[in-house]
Formats: sequence, C-alpha cells, structure tokens
Amino acid sequence: MNEPKRLHKLYVLFPFFSVMKSIIPILVLLIIKGVNWSKFPWYGYAAAIVVIVLPFVLYGWFTWRKFSYTLQEDRIVLRRGIFVREEKSIYFSRIHSIQTQQPLIQRILRLAQLKIETPGGNAEADGVLPALAIAEAERVEQWLYQKRSEAAKKEEAPAAAEYAHEHAHHEEGESPEQNEGVIQEGPAPLVQREREVLLRLSAGRLFAGALTTMNLPLVVVFGTGVYSFADDLLPDHFYSSLVERAGQLSAIWWLGLVPVMFLLAWILSAVLFTIKYAGFTVEQEGGNITIVSGLLDRKKHVFSPGKVQAVEVKEGLLRQPFGYAEVEIFVLTSETEKKMMLHPLLPLRDVNELLARIVPQFELQPPVTCPPKRALWLFMRWKLLGAAVLGTAGTVFLGPTGALLFLLLPLCAVWGYGCFKDEGMSIQGKLLTLRHRTISRSTALMRRPHVVTVNTVATSGQRSKSLLSVRAKLMVNRIGFKAVFLEREQANAVKDWFRQASAFMKR
Repeated sequence: MNEPKRLHKLYVLFPFFSVMKSIIPILVLLIIKGVNWSKFPWYGYAAAIVVIVLPFVLYGWFTWRKFSYTLQEDRIVLRRGIFVREEKSIYFSRIHSIQTQQPLIQRILRLAQLKIETPGGNAEADGVLPALAIAEAERVEQWLYQKRSEAAKKEEAPAAAEYAHEHAHHEEGESPEQNEGVIQEGPAPLVQREREVLLRLSAGRLFAGALTTMNLPLVVVFGTGVYSFADDLLPDHFYSSLVERAGQLSAIWWLGLVPVMFLLAWILSAVLFTIKYAGFTVEQEGGNITIVSGLLDRKKHVFSPGKVQAVEVKEGLLRQPFGYAEVEIFVLTSETEKKMMLHPLLPLRDVNELLARIVPQFELQPPVTCPPKRALWLFMRWKLLGAAVLGTAGTVFLGPTGALLFLLLPLCAVWGYGCFKDEGMSIQGKLLTLRHRTISRSTALMRRPHVVTVNTVATSGQRSKSLLSVRAKLMVNRIGFKAVFLEREQANAVKDWFRQASAFMKR
C-alpha cells in the first residue's frame, strides 16, 4: 500500500468540463439569437475546437500526471502541483470523517470523489481525491476507516498494557510477556465491513413527503438561477413591458393568479426536493451510519451515532392532522451541512422505532409541562395586531375589497391558540425536549453533554405574568431551540438541568 497511486485517467477531462460549464450558456444565447452558423467555414470550427479543447486537455493531463496519493501505515500522503509541488500528509489518527460524493461531472463519468476531513479543517476539506473509480473509492474509504480505528486503539494501548501488567500475576499459568503478546498485535488485514440497509425511500415516497410542505429555499435558489440565466437571454425592454401589462390587470385577475402561482411553486418545490434526495438510503456499516442521496449531485454522509447532537421532529400544517412528521438530525461534523434529513414523511407513532434503529440515545416523548393559561394572550397579541394592521391598510387603499383582510383576525386567533396548546418542554434524565410552533410544530430532542448554553429571557409582558422563555444552543446549531412563555420554575429547571453537566465537568 506504500506505492504512489494516480487518479482515474478521466480526470484529464475535468478542466475541459469546468470551462464548458461557462461556455454552454453562451452557446445557448447565440442559438436563441439566431446566429447563422453556416457562414463560418468548417476549418473555423475545427480551429475553435482545437483552441478550446487542446490546451485544457493538456493541462488536465499534466495535472493528472502530477497528482498522486500514497497509503502508508500511519498516514495518507497527497502530492500535486505542476509548477509548485505540494505535499500534504494526513495522519489516520487526525481524520474526522471521510465522505464519498458524486457531483455532476463525476456522476456523468461514473466516478467518485473522496473528501478527507480533520478537526479544525477548512470548508473545502483537508484532502480531496476528485476522480476515483467507484470501487477504488470504496476501497480507499474502507482502508482509511480501518486505519483510523487502529490508530485510536494504539492510543489506548499504553493504558491497556498497564492494566494487563497489573493483573498478569493474578492469572495462573500466564507470564507478563504472554499478556503483552496478546496486546501487541500486528497490523490487521483489510476487513470487509458488513453493510445493513436500515431505510430506503422510493421517489414516490419522497414526492409525497415533499407535497406536504413548501420547500421554499429550493424554489428560491432555482428561481434565482433561472432569472440570472434568463436575464442574459431576454431583451432589455422585456421586464418593463411585463410590468406595464401586469399593471393593467384587474384585482380579480390577480386574486386568481396568486393561487395558481402558489400551486406551481408548490409542485416545483416537490420536484426539486425529489431530485435532491433521490435514491435516499440509510445504511449501517462498521458501527457508522451512512446516508446516501441525490440524483444529479449524489452525496454520501458517514457519521457515528454518537456524533448526533439533536433530533428535530417537524409536523407541518398538512402533516399534523394525519399524524405524519419529518425527522431531521444535527450531526457534529466538519462539513458545512450539519443538518441532515432522516425521513421526509413518517407516521408519528413510528418515530421512536426509527430512532431506536439509528440513534437509540434519543426518544420522542410528549412535553409534560406546558405554558399556563395566563400566557394565552402573549401567544395571540402580535398575530392579532398584524391582522388588524393588514385589514386597516386594505380598507384604506382598496376599499370594501380590502376590508376582507379583516377575516384574518379569527384565523390569527386560531393560530395563536394552536401555538399556546403546542408549546411545552420535558426533562428525562439527560434528555431535554423542547416543543415550539411558529407555523409548523417542531419538537427538538437534545442530550445534556451536547448542549453548549441555556438562556432564559423575559420581556416586560412576561415579567408581569411571572413567565420565562428558555433557549438551548448546541455546537451544531447556534440559533438553538426554544420554548416560550413557561412558568418561571419550569424554565429555571432547564438551567438547573444544564448546571449538572457543568458541575460534573468541573470535577
């Protein structure tokens, strides 16, 4: 394993594909503009292909030749660079996680990308092998995980040797040398780890789960990309004429258009969600949990169940009446994506069964303490005020039609009452449960060793009613989770629960 290895030969094409991603929009623009391609001679096209393709393929070839990786007994060594040579050694004991991914280019070429991350590394990972055959990527990943485990055992070996030496004389017929021989083992051969599929979701199940919620961030990102691309294609007067025509439409037409646009955005978000999480699979391999998903950009997240710091169970407006929820986990990892979906649409009664199979240290329990009745007005006041302001503004600017906005008052009253009924918290040993509703009902489960801070806040309205709001923050979620307008004793109980961990650490 000490011999230098190179990436897959198709890595030669990577610089060319990177440039093509910038050229394709220009070609599309020229096609839409109706450029007469026949007026250019054939040798002009040939020259353009040579000028564009050849330099980048040559650059890719030199990059491929100068990129190598070596698997040694205690580290992986990466060497790269054409003019400036760079050598990076990543010791197995420092490896935090290994991620196998398939971005679009790798997926087209049937390759995989391996990312090696260490604690405190940068956002782009400390070591990247951008083009490996899928089988080779799995083999290297398995090797790194095994060597990391062996490195961790070696760090524990001195303590184990001391323990064996102390108890050697109590074992009849054994000498200290024999005990040392049991501990000092040679390097273990590469062991094939057993893989068990814990969960696999079909595209239909993903689409059904996506239809029960509005994935607005996906729509915004997609719409921004389409607008940026269309802005280069459409004429300058297009937007001004569009705004002029929109201003000529009647209010009734707009009232009909808004639901149609909302429906289209809803369906589009469901399609994008299904593409993002296509092939969603959760596996258990060698004591680690693996989550694989993605149609165009396939990602593989590997983590230990002990790295999961919190579980969030979300019940949307369309899910809660039918008893369904979405389950997400927050994982301590060096990746920027620390929140991962565990299931998009699961009966609430089956959540604990899912958690027991994947993260058994968490258990969903209903809150045992809820806000007192005197807190009801605090849940409703701002919602009612917002509805009253909208109704007043609608009446002033739109007349009797705008007065229909006052119908939001009873809806906001129901909304506030629902927030009041759903708020709550519970403490069971080291497990803290906080439940809160903004629009969807969210139940957060977190364990005491992972909680970084616990804060209590009281506004003037809360102080007058002897109420407190509590917020618990994690390392992977600095915003944290909260429960509001609780009894002062209940909120302080969370702070006392957190102080137990601080007192234990001081010992």
